[in-house]
Amino acid sequence: MSGTMIAARAPFERIAEHLAERARTLAAARLRMRDDEHRWRRADLLWPLFAKG
Repeated sequence: MSGTMIAARAPFERIAEHLAERARTLAAARLRMRDDEHRWRRADLLWPLFAKG
């Protein structure tokens, strides 16, 4: 019976590893997106200063 439990754990470990990798990827993408949004927001605030000519 214990052999069955060990065999059943392997797919869950792979799923957990896959989900952890996906979470890392999504977190990195969110940080990049947030940085881009911040940069564009800052550009929108500064643009009128340079547009006056």
